[in-house]
Amino acid sequence: MRRIKGLKAFTLVELLVVIAIIALLISILLPSLSRARELSKRLVCASNVKGIGTSAKIYSNDNQEKWMVPGFRSTLIDAANVAYTESSGVVVGHLRAQESKKDNPGQANSGSTALSVTRAYWMLVRSGDVTVKQYTCPSSGDDDDPTENIDNYYDFTTYGNISYGYQVPFGPRDTQAREGMDNRQSVAADKGPWYFATAIPDWNDGGNPPPVDLDDSPKEWRLFNSQNHGGQANGEGQNILFADGHANFNRIPAVGVDSDNVYTLMLNSWNALPYNRIHGDAPQEAPEDPYPGQEAFGTGANKYASTDSLVFP
Repeated sequence: MRRIKGLKAFTLVELLVVIAIIALLISILLPSLSRARELSKRLVCASNVKGIGTSAKIYSNDNQEKWMVPGFRSTLIDAANVAYTESSGVVVGHLRAQESKKDNPGQANSGSTALSVTRAYWMLVRSGDVTVKQYTCPSSGDDDDPTENIDNYYDFTTYGNISYGYQVPFGPRDTQAREGMDNRQSVAADKGPWYFATAIPDWNDGGNPPPVDLDDSPKEWRLFNSQNHGGQANGEGQNILFADGHANFNRIPAVGVDSDNVYTLMLNSWNALPYNRIHGDAPQEAPEDPYPGQEAFGTGANKYASTDSLVFP
């Protein structure tokens, strides 16, 4: 610092040093600020998931303790032609202006067989219990559904307007979400890694043993997590709602009953417990349009069906 006509002034070198120090501090602080911002968004996401669960419990109080399930043709559950997965062409927004009719065995053509899992969530929107904004995770990059005349529709517009998956409600009675479920059962979560066909991970890794297990670090599970928090194939984890109404951020998806993977269908492809729960099959890879517990041990629903979580999309 030098004196100019009785005043003190910084030299150019001193100014550059100060600027360099400020730049260095900013470069150090920015990642921390970015991380803090993500953690804040994660808390909002958890609040959204918990709020959906609270509304679902309120709904069940007025509906024989059943969580929201749009009408469907239940007589066709075991006939392999009740479709809801993306691979079957029934996606979010498909026939969104068409109501899902209730099952009436007396009429051959009654009841919906082309289903969207997200129709169940839209039932809470139509009732006014949940807003479309609550279905958007702030970390996901998804946009709030733009629908204005909500009562005219029965589903979200696109996959980009909903950030959360729901326990598949289309199946035998004991597989549908309801009060009295095992409290370890996951019922809702950040949408999983399989809702875009290009993002389907391969458990087999070219025929080799499964690449990850419960003993592996959360970092090695990122490919199989929701992409809402970290991006495709790099998910840090997911907020998961459990049957008792609490929501947690979990760094791996294998957190259901007996380490059930919440994003996979439990089948007997791994020949023994617990691998057919931990790994399971992606919904699109199932031989038929699946429901939770389908052919877990043999054919049809069985005692394991009601504890198999399949959060979709």
